[in-house]
Amino acid sequence: MAKKLGRGEYKVAWICPLEVEQIAAMEMLDEEHEALPQPAADHNVYSLGSINGHNVIIAGLHQTGNCPAATVVAQMKMTFPNLRFGLLVGIGGGVPVQTDNGMIRLGHVVVSKPTGEHSGAVQYDHGKAREGRFQRTGALAPPPAALLNAAQALAVRRARAENDPVQQNVKRIDTNRRRLRHFRYPCAENDHLYHSEYRHLQPGIPCNIGCDPLQRIPRARDDEEEMYITVHRGNIASGELVIKDATLRDELAQQYELLCFEMEAAGVLTDFPCIVVRGISDYCDSHKNDQWHGYAAAVAAAYARQLFFHLPVEEIQRLLRVTGAKHFVARNEELGLLHDALKWTGERRTAVLHGMGGMGKTQLAIAYTKRHRNDNSAVIWLNAKDETTLKQDFQQLAQRILRDLSAKCRD
Repeated sequence: MAKKLGRGEYKVAWICPLEVEQIAAMEMLDEEHEALPQPAADHNVYSLGSINGHNVIIAGLHQTGNCPAATVVAQMKMTFPNLRFGLLVGIGGGVPVQTDNGMIRLGHVVVSKPTGEHSGAVQYDHGKAREGRFQRTGALAPPPAALLNAAQALAVRRARAENDPVQQNVKRIDTNRRRLRHFRYPCAENDHLYHSEYRHLQPGIPCNIGCDPLQRIPRARDDEEEMYITVHRGNIASGELVIKDATLRDELAQQYELLCFEMEAAGVLTDFPCIVVRGISDYCDSHKNDQWHGYAAAVAAAYARQLFFHLPVEEIQRLLRVTGAKHFVARNEELGLLHDALKWTGERRTAVLHGMGGMGKTQLAIAYTKRHRNDNSAVIWLNAKDETTLKQDFQQLAQRILRDLSAKCRD
């Protein structure tokens, strides 16, 4: 019989957008737990379980992108109030550059790590058009120190281990089962990198039929690559665009020191501390296909599982909750100003909190809301990081109100 825990006992979130990524994540659990009831406002679907003593929730997305990811995180934090941090795990597009661990190839893993002047994740499509050029603005939060330390400890262990623990985790997925065969290793012979200026000529026609093999870039083979999962750590790009242009890939990669592209990190990292783990399934060029999706999802999940063996359970227990500082230092002057600005006077009132990142704006808003929760019939959180996200939140709010009104009418 599956174990049943309370919602407050889950401390770590594993977020994965695609179905293939969710299946791989489920295969990495030591045990699965019984599902729990959710608030009516939470439309996410969760799988619950544990890895090495850590209680984990696996949350999927109904579609890819930063906005859906932000919505999932907001609802998830409401349902599981004691979440400390998360792992954003899945597939991504690789930049074929050289790192300390060799050239990035299909089936490798890229993990976010602060590099240069960047935090480990870069939202490359968020900014302003100024004087005829695009200027990126804002910065995403770096991975939590506990996860960075775990990644470093895992790297040391792998360097000294006779058998790669990440590769051993990949074997947890029984690819002999018919419905799991797509997680098999596609073999290095199916890893082709084309010159950046050479585009896929015939849509719908596989590269081995429609593309010129002379346009492939010759690369040396690693005899051990099937037995050892290569991991690269550095900056990962996040944006709303599916990058299928090698020239654009190379320009952005050079500008921001990028190793990988994906589409959810910016939405998650806005309000939830995370480390990003991506299995490389393509090269962000016009030759993109699904052949490596399964294996890339498997190696990313296998790496993520190993991180839990380098996260002390006691350390997770003592970390502050992301939903509100446990030891919030009273800022009575600011709380008083907020109350004066927002108290009801017969007309609509607005207050704006502004300041540098990390100065405590979110914690101040949470403290105010908790202190005056009985003064209001409802409190609504809207993500206004950009116009698209705000419109989406308003749309979801309207749908929620209509559902509630409909339910009251039926009653």
